[in-house]
Amino acid sequence: MDRAYSLLEVKSVDQSQRIIEGIASTPTPDRGGDSMDPAGAEFTLPMPLLWFHDDRNPIGQVFAADVRPDGIFIRARVSSVSAPGRLKTLVDEAWAAFTADPPLVRGLSIGWAPIEAKTVGKIRRVIRWVWGELSAVSVPMNTQATILSVKSADATAATGSPRSATVLPGATGSRSGIPMNTSEQLTAAKADLQIKSARLEELMADDQTHNGLEADEAKERDTLLTEIKSAQSRVSQWQTLEDAQRSLAVNVQTSTVPMSSRRSVTTESVKTVELPKGTLFIRAAMAIAAGKGSYSDTLAYAKRYNGQTPQVSDFVKSMWGHKAEEGTSVVQSPGWGGQLVNPSTIATEFVEMVNAESIIGKVQGFRRTPFNIPIITQTGGSTFEWVGESGVKPVGELAFTRDTLPHHKVAGIVVITEELIRLSTPSAEATVRRDLVEQCAVFLDEQFIQVGVSAGADNPASITQGVSSPSASGTTLAHLMADLNTAMGSLTAAGITLEGLVIVTTPEVALRLSLMVTSLGNQPSGFNLTPTGGTLLGYQVIVSNSVDADTLVIFKPSEIFLADDGQVSLDASNQATLDMSGSTTPTFSLWQRNCVGLRAERWITWKKRRPTVVAIIDTIAYVPGT
Repeated sequence: MDRAYSLLEVKSVDQSQRIIEGIASTPTPDRGGDSMDPAGAEFTLPMPLLWFHDDRNPIGQVFAADVRPDGIFIRARVSSVSAPGRLKTLVDEAWAAFTADPPLVRGLSIGWAPIEAKTVGKIRRVIRWVWGELSAVSVPMNTQATILSVKSADATAATGSPRSATVLPGATGSRSGIPMNTSEQLTAAKADLQIKSARLEELMADDQTHNGLEADEAKERDTLLTEIKSAQSRVSQWQTLEDAQRSLAVNVQTSTVPMSSRRSVTTESVKTVELPKGTLFIRAAMAIAAGKGSYSDTLAYAKRYNGQTPQVSDFVKSMWGHKAEEGTSVVQSPGWGGQLVNPSTIATEFVEMVNAESIIGKVQGFRRTPFNIPIITQTGGSTFEWVGESGVKPVGELAFTRDTLPHHKVAGIVVITEELIRLSTPSAEATVRRDLVEQCAVFLDEQFIQVGVSAGADNPASITQGVSSPSASGTTLAHLMADLNTAMGSLTAAGITLEGLVIVTTPEVALRLSLMVTSLGNQPSGFNLTPTGGTLLGYQVIVSNSVDADTLVIFKPSEIFLADDGQVSLDASNQATLDMSGSTTPTFSLWQRNCVGLRAERWITWKKRRPTVVAIIDTIAYVPGT
C-alpha cells in the first residue's frame, strides 16, 4: 500500500472527547510525485487511526471526512483507555504528542492503493484511489501543507480555558519548519502549473467534443484559467530569482579568488555502474548480518558501499530510527542523489524481484485490498421479467456479504557463513540474492496454488483448496479440448465470465501441450505455447514447478482478493541455535559454526471472492504428437 503525507492541524483540545482535526490529503504533488484527486477517494467510515502505520498500534478512529477540491479534511477521536497497560500508555502518549507545546507529532499519512492514474510529465495524477487507513506520523511529505493554528491545553486546562498558540504560516511547502529553497520552490510551482494545465486541456477537449460543458465544468474551466495565469507568474518569479542567485554565485566566486591563487580544475568523468536489481537490498541484508544486532557495526559495514550505494547506510539508519544525514552531493559523483532516496524502496525492490519469479507477481488483475479493512461484496441482484397488462411485477432484494483479509506473515531464516559476509564480492552478493529470491518465490507459489494447503490461524488457504479436480478424460488433443471445455464450463455455470482467465501448470505439462500438433504438423489453432509459457486459447499460461504434478489450474484473478504491503523486514543474529529442518528441536549453533542467521518477513495474504472462481484438470497424461 502506498503512503501520502500532509500536516495535522489540531484545532481544539477536548480532554473528554480527544478530537483532532486535520488535512488527510491534498491535490498538491508530494515529494514522491503523486497528486491525489480528493474527489477520487473511495473509503468507509469509521476508519482506523494508527500510530506510524503500525496496525498493531491503533490509537483511535476517523469518524468524519469532508472531501473538498483543496483536500480531505478529517475529524478523528483518539481513544481513552482506563485499564492500565500497554494500550493505555500508547493512546495517552499519542494524545500528549498532539497537544504538546509545540506539538511533537503534526503529520498525517494515508494508506492508499491506486485504481486509476494518469502520468503528466513527472507527476502521477491519481484520479481514483482506495483509502484504507490514516496514521499519525512525525515527518510529513506534502510540500504545501501548512499549520494555521494550534490550540493546546496548559496548566489551566482544568478550568476549561485552553491556551491558544498561533503558528504563522511559513513559506509555501515548508517541511518540519524548514522552508524550501529557491530550486525546490521553482520545482513545486512548475508541478502545480503542469497539473492545472493538464486539467484545463481535458476540459477544453471535452468542450469541443460535446459542444459545451456542464455548469460545474464551465466554472472549473474559468477558475483554472485564472489560477494558471497566477501559477505562470509564480514560476516566472521563482525562475528569475534562481537565475539571479546563480549569477550572483558565479560573480562572487570569480571576484573573491585572486588570479595568483587560482588553480586549474580538471573535470573527472565518472563512469556510472549499472548494478543488478536487488543489489541495494542484498547489501543492506549483508550489512545487517555482519552487524549481528549492533547498530554501529552494521552502519560501519554499510558505509563500505557508500561509493556506489549510499542508500544502504540510510536504510540502516532508518531501521534504528536515526535520521539520514543531509550531507552534500557532487553532481555525477557515484553517490549523487543518494540523500533523496527513500530507504523503504530498498525493501520494495526485493519484493519486486520476488514477484517477477512468482505466480502472484506474473498475474495482473488481482482485486487489491488493504489488510483488515471490511470488504463488501454483492451476492444477489435485482429481478426483472416480462410483465403483461396489470400483471404482478417481480421483486428482488440486493444481497451482500462482509469480509476482511487478516494479516498473514511469511518468514524465513537464511544461514550465511561469516566468510561469505566478509568476502562481499559481486559473486557473493549474487549468491545471497539468488537464494533469498528463489526460496521466497517457491514458498509463496506453493502456498498459493497447491491443492493441499488449507487455511490456518497463521496462513490463508490456497486458491485450489476445496476445488473438485476431475481427471483428464484421455491422452489426445481431442481429450484436451474436451477437458478445457468442461473446466471452463464449470466457471460459466457459476456465473463467472471467461474474460481475463489465467492458466497455471507445470513445465512437464507445458512441454507436452507445446508438442501437440495437428495432422499437418502445426500447433492447433489457439495454441501459442512453449515449455516456459505462452498463451492457450488466448489466455496467459504461467509455468511453475510449484503446481501439483500433472495438474492444470484455471482461475480468474479479478475474483481473488490480494493484500500485500510490498515491504520486507530484516533482522540478524549469530547467537541463536536453530533447527535446520524447520522443526522445534534446535541443534545448530550459529556462534559455534561462525554463521549468521538472516531473518526476512513479509506481510501478504489472499482469499477467493467466491469458491467457484478456480477450475482444475487433474491426472494429466496428454501425449505429444498428432
